[in-house]
Amino acid sequence: MKITKTFIDGLFQVDLKNFEDLRGQLLKPFSQGLYQKEISLNLDFKETWFTRSNLNVIRAMHLQVAPRACEKLVAIIQGSVLDVILDLRPESETFGKTFSIVLSADDPKALYIPQGCAHGYKVLKDQSIVMYMATDLYAADLDVGIKWDSFGFNWDIKNPILSVKDQTLPSFQEFKNSYRSESKELL
Repeated sequence: MKITKTFIDGLFQVDLKNFEDLRGQLLKPFSQGLYQKEISLNLDFKETWFTRSNLNVIRAMHLQVAPRACEKLVAIIQGSVLDVILDLRPESETFGKTFSIVLSADDPKALYIPQGCAHGYKVLKDQSIVMYMATDLYAADLDVGIKWDSFGFNWDIKNPILSVKDQTLPSFQEFKNSYRSESKELL
């Protein structure tokens, strides 16, 4: 396992070890000892879930805000996705910047996503499975997001498959204005 800092503070790319033999494959996206040896991260995960998505689905751009803001560890289990992180921390040097990477089961990687960064992805292979681990429990009233096509990222798709919720999320500009005007805190 190798952990690499990205240009977004607190966002790490994790190259996972993939063990294969005649029986199949073993993939370990999380091992507390290995993560703690590499770098000091919040590894007190409270919840794990999986999504399975069809080709051309976009799930984006989501985060949970204070008082239940959390870090996430995201890994691909099956298939392939274009994973996108948007920094929404107003004090951050990379506020409004995006980091993107293809996560593929053929080259297993994970992302450790800090509080205050929105996460989303476009599915590149049918029946892709993504695993999430979060350092706090899901809170529906604190689950917010940014409309997928409102922050200048090129998703390279004309007609994605989106949930009703994702179609109606506020734009990046609306989100910024809302948090400024109401003195809300992300973290």
